[in-house]
Amino acid sequence: MSLSLYNKKRSFDKTPEPSGKSKTKKRKELLFVVQKHHASHLHYDFRLEMEGVLKSWAVPKGPSLNPSDKRLAMQVEDHPFDYKDFEGIIPKGNYGAGTVIVWDHGTYEPSESQDGKDPEKQLLHELYKGTLSIHLNGEKLKGNFALVKTKGREDNAWLLIKKKDRYAKETDITKKSKSVISGKTIEEVKENKKAEQWISNRDKRGKLKSEESDGISPKKSVATTDLASTAKQMLKDIQEKRKAPIPKNIRPMLATLVDEPFTAEGWSYEIKWDGYRALAWINGSETDLRSRNYNSYTSRFYPVFDALKQWPIKAVVDGEIVVLNEKGISSFQKLQNWRSEKDGDLYFYVFDLLWLYGYDVTAASLTERRKLLMPLVPPDNIIRFSESFETNATEFLEAATKLGIEGIIAKKNESEYEINNRTKNWLKIKSGKRHEVIIGGYTINKDSSKLFSSLLLGINENGKLKYMGQAGTGFTEASQRDLFKKMKAIEIDECAFDHPPGINKPALFRPASPKSSIVWLKPQLVAEVRYQELTDEGIMRHPSFQGLRTDKKAKNVTMEKSIEIPAKASSRRKTRKTTPGRRRATVTR
Repeated sequence: MSLSLYNKKRSFDKTPEPSGKSKTKKRKELLFVVQKHHASHLHYDFRLEMEGVLKSWAVPKGPSLNPSDKRLAMQVEDHPFDYKDFEGIIPKGNYGAGTVIVWDHGTYEPSESQDGKDPEKQLLHELYKGTLSIHLNGEKLKGNFALVKTKGREDNAWLLIKKKDRYAKETDITKKSKSVISGKTIEEVKENKKAEQWISNRDKRGKLKSEESDGISPKKSVATTDLASTAKQMLKDIQEKRKAPIPKNIRPMLATLVDEPFTAEGWSYEIKWDGYRALAWINGSETDLRSRNYNSYTSRFYPVFDALKQWPIKAVVDGEIVVLNEKGISSFQKLQNWRSEKDGDLYFYVFDLLWLYGYDVTAASLTERRKLLMPLVPPDNIIRFSESFETNATEFLEAATKLGIEGIIAKKNESEYEINNRTKNWLKIKSGKRHEVIIGGYTINKDSSKLFSSLLLGINENGKLKYMGQAGTGFTEASQRDLFKKMKAIEIDECAFDHPPGINKPALFRPASPKSSIVWLKPQLVAEVRYQELTDEGIMRHPSFQGLRTDKKAKNVTMEKSIEIPAKASSRRKTRKTTPGRRRATVTR
């Protein structure tokens, strides 16, 4: 890739931008630079010096020092060598309009030099082969990295991966947000009226565009048109579709819980996100975001809703709203306590597509629906595509468990999307024991300074509230205050459990329990708890509060009961018969 494409996009007689010439004098060391670029979306430009120019990739999520992360890197046009020092503002109306800082820079070389071979020629050979192994000597990025060209995606799609070495770590390196040149953040550079300006243009006539919005203008943008035409072109290949208005008042497809992982032909596996399930209607001014029970999320999770309004497509998608912790793992407690951006970054992981540009695609296979969805997901920090893996389920679950992920989801590749139905074509496999429960009361220990000491938990059984145990751990001060406020509003005088729990009585696991007073509650609040096991009496051992489930109704909380499903999943569509070999599974009724 030469500088011709770079030159074609710019009018050098009207801009202070480098004229697109390559560097002719050869240096002993090769340079790299990573520029943080906030255009229509925030991304990082990863650039390597080769042949006197900067070979360039746009990395939407930014580099990572965690070898488990495989960061998408889209190769773009070569940039001139002088571009390595640019930091400032590209004005509105110009190609790449936004703010740029030099996030990192340094030298680099092949990870393993070949005897007698020029390092740059070796790197060019690796680039041509589609696998670059490099060692970075930067201020933030250090050690061995790989750039690997992907198969099955666009021709310019690569993956940027950190190799395991002494510099590898799980810390999010992008949290180091300041420029290595000016020491300023991208926000500070944006506010600097004296910041250098870099003017460029796509106009073939060489004229500067008039200043317009660098986001989505009232007029239909080129990107919007391209995305719409891409979607409509892909729809032509889908046989199982039908013309239909955008659906309303629908509920998502639900998965059946199984006890252990299985590996079978025709199935793929996804991460089970620990968050709130949501359906999103993306349709301009009629965009909407709803819980699995059709409660509105537009105000509560406003950053997700705002991102959906900026997504230039017409579709209905299924996904999960999450807050990621410092390790990049979804945290239900953080999500349950989320009130604003200061409580963490929200993300919406989308994994299925129900309707697209006037067509109901629920009868198409899962593989086809996800193939439609993936290229439509923007390179955004909020809306993300939830990847699937065709792998060994046991190993995948073990890896998820080690990382602290809630579990995995197994999905039959040929399955249709069954609105408002729990199906055996989607199976959830948890890495630990968790259960939804109803809070029927709380205790206050004698001489305790806490607002409450434990929650009294139950489930619906035969029309009555059955006691399941008490949870006294898992609270933060903030979550305890918030929960106590909610409980005070629903206090009652009489016990709602079918049999009052034996509080203040010696028990097998608590022979000397502290004296406690009890406050009874209307059975309305739903919580999620972790626990070790169930006793023979059906009581949870050591339940720990994980958060409130505001997306679920108390009347639907029952014990997960065992059913039988086929051990081997057939890849035939709409198969309803069972086979002799069976595996135990559980499903919430």
